[in-house]
Amino acid sequence: MKIQSVHIRNYRKLKNCHIDFGEKKTVLVGANNSGKTSAISAIVWFLKNTERFTLKEFTVTNWALINTIGEKWLEKDSVDDALLSSHQWDNIVPSMDVWINVENGEQYRVNHLIPSLSTWDGKKVGVRGQYVPKDVTKLYTAYKEAKTKARSLEATEEWKEADSPELYPKNLCDFLGKGSNLREYFDVKYYIIDPALDPDDEDEVQTTPDNELGYNPLDGLIKVDTILASRDFSDPEGQTDSEIDTLSKQFQQYYKSSGQEDEELTCEGLKLLGGIVTANKTYDEKLRKTFEVPVGELKNINYPGFQNPEIKIRSKIQIEESIKHDSAVQFAIQGMEELVLPEKYNGLGYRNLISIYLKLIDFREKWLKELSEGKNIEPIHLVFVEEPEAHLHAQAQQVFVKKAFEALCNNKLIEENPWLSTQLVLSTHSNHVVNELDLNCMRYFKRVIDVGEKIPVSKVVNLSSTFGTDDETKQFVTRYIRLTHCDIFFSDAVVLVEGPAEKILVPSFLVKAGLDSYYISVIEVNGRHAHSFRKLIEKIGIAALIVTDIDATDTKVGEDGKEIHPSVITAKGNGYKTGNPSIKSWLSGKEQIDDLLALDEKEKLVNNVRIAFQTPVNVKWDKNKDELTEVCPYTFEDALIFTNLELFRREGLKKMGAITTIANLLKHSNSANELQNKIFKKLESKSGFQKADFAISLLYKDDFVDLVAPVYIQEGLEWMKSYLDSNGNRNEE
Repeated sequence: MKIQSVHIRNYRKLKNCHIDFGEKKTVLVGANNSGKTSAISAIVWFLKNTERFTLKEFTVTNWALINTIGEKWLEKDSVDDALLSSHQWDNIVPSMDVWINVENGEQYRVNHLIPSLSTWDGKKVGVRGQYVPKDVTKLYTAYKEAKTKARSLEATEEWKEADSPELYPKNLCDFLGKGSNLREYFDVKYYIIDPALDPDDEDEVQTTPDNELGYNPLDGLIKVDTILASRDFSDPEGQTDSEIDTLSKQFQQYYKSSGQEDEELTCEGLKLLGGIVTANKTYDEKLRKTFEVPVGELKNINYPGFQNPEIKIRSKIQIEESIKHDSAVQFAIQGMEELVLPEKYNGLGYRNLISIYLKLIDFREKWLKELSEGKNIEPIHLVFVEEPEAHLHAQAQQVFVKKAFEALCNNKLIEENPWLSTQLVLSTHSNHVVNELDLNCMRYFKRVIDVGEKIPVSKVVNLSSTFGTDDETKQFVTRYIRLTHCDIFFSDAVVLVEGPAEKILVPSFLVKAGLDSYYISVIEVNGRHAHSFRKLIEKIGIAALIVTDIDATDTKVGEDGKEIHPSVITAKGNGYKTGNPSIKSWLSGKEQIDDLLALDEKEKLVNNVRIAFQTPVNVKWDKNKDELTEVCPYTFEDALIFTNLELFRREGLKKMGAITTIANLLKHSNSANELQNKIFKKLESKSGFQKADFAISLLYKDDFVDLVAPVYIQEGLEWMKSYLDSNGNRNEE
């Protein structure tokens, strides 16, 4: 038995979100403020009914709908029954549908959730939790009474003399937000939902049934444990162990929860018990001698007096007390076990890693304890870990994500009872965590603008089906993300560049374009592989700028009679075609160089993706003349050079590697076209010109602080800024 999915509605910015669960692990990824923490809160609160709801948990735009209900209640002296129906609130209040897959032989565990014996297929059951009015009539009566009092006061002269202040309650939301009103009049109600009525469209849900259960039917089915990012793992330096969550404390808690009490000692434990009794007697005698003088002095002041008890100081040695001190948990130095240090002297990241694992093990053992005692336990153990990277360095994050699920399942009882299921849900902002995982377990939280309400909301994308049956592309992208520590899942936007020179210089162009306040991931995709990321980019809907080369090629016949396509300098009117697979993929049917150079800005847009390739540059070769020469760059390097020609004409550009090479070519060229031909030959020969060295030199030399991005990149960055400044995606595409 496993949780298949949850559907959250009207909870904070999760106005309508469907989240599929993985069989073992589910990882929630997405940019900051995309709704991951809200999703965890909603699931935990509805499953455990912790009564933490406030009006702020209602999606903001629904406040107006709540106030509308209140206004309708007050329109007339009597209210129509339809306005007092609980179904008036179905599409306004926070709710969550939980779908559970049931294996053969497990049906008896969910017999209380079967919607209909005649239609149920025995494979899936559903429960809806909905935070609704306990009794709509009582809420109506209380609100109307409060509003009537306010209106009567507004009719007085005193109210007018006080400058007519707005009185409570201004509206129904104001009433519900006052004190404990929301908790008094609202509660989570649970309903059985029918798989046969579940809509095919995952964005839709079935109508809420009329029959409320009166209890939480998921109690006894799902055990929920959480480690939230706000957990108190802090630096122990300068603090006492009572102030921090030390490993010693956690071991004490684990010992207590394991139930190892003196009364439960077996025959094998009698020797330990005997040792404890002997130790107590020894300490009693030592304590008697130590306190003999002060206790004797108390007698001189007639205490204890007649009929007052005599003071006796006795010891009580308990096992859990033996680890309540600074050095209870120690770390031994490998190869020198006699040398040990207290836990606070070990690295914080390593200590926190152990601490999180200990919590996971404790969750597991508490869950299984009752089963070992012959009692019933929940068949599903659902564990949430929020942003483990908050207290773990990079290496520890990678270790954690590999071993966390193992820690939750490392018990023979789980192996012996296949009906027990553990599901781990992680939320993360760390590419170190993501790089250790398969895309199949990732759920991407996508920030969009709601079409009707014009507010930011979240959509959840299941990445497991991103590449369909294209295993080769999926394998390439997955490996590439891991090898490059790609952070595409946490960015506001992404720039895919073709080579090392662009990778080095584009970040500085982002700053000059005013994009430094956004989190933009710059990813180098060697070998013109940007098109391999197309399905992923389309799936997550992130704004993407593809900075690539136009790659003009000619068509000729080789010596063997076969057609070949050599690289050439970009030119108009020669029938050249692009050899770039990324351009061919996104701009289908636009292979001719002439067609590509004629495209306007809108024609280079494909939904949330902007394609940027070299466009003609007007070069003023002779600064003493007004004549302009049109040059068609074919690569990033020559486009950059012709855009910043005067910078490369400066004196003193010596011993600067590739920069000096370009400066020398410029000195010995008589025209822009001649220079372009020389650069082309130099780049094609791949000798004496290192692109990465060229870019690094430009970045760090003060001479090039005024370096300007080529026009095709400037235009792409202007589009990206406009897109992000306007809150990005307005059409939920």
